Amino acid sequence: MKTIVVACGAGVATSTIIVDRLHNLLSKHDIKAKIIQCNLGEIDSYSRYADLIVSSMKLNKTFEIPSITGISFITGIGQEETEISIINCLRT
Repeated sequence: MKTIVVACGAGVATSTIIVDRLHNLLSKHDIKAKIIQCNLGEIDSYSRYADLIVSSMKLNKTFEIPSITGISFITGIGQEETEISIINCLRT
C-alpha cells in the first residue's frame, strides 16, 4: 500500500477537495493508498513515511520523494496530466 501526503496552506479547504479527487482517481485505477491530509508545515513530519506529496501550491522545498502540485484538481485545468503523473508515481 502506498502513502500519499496531501497538503494545503491550512490543511483544511483545498486539501479536502484534492483528497476527494484522489480517492476517485485511485479507485478508478484500483490503487490502494493511505492518504494523510495536513498543512504545508506538517509535510516534513510525514514525508519520510510517504511515497508521494500532492500539494495545493508549489513547494519551496524539495523532498526525497516525488511531489506534485494538485491545483488542477481545484481548477480543472490540466487535471488529466496531473492524474497521469500521480498514477505513474504510484506504479513505480
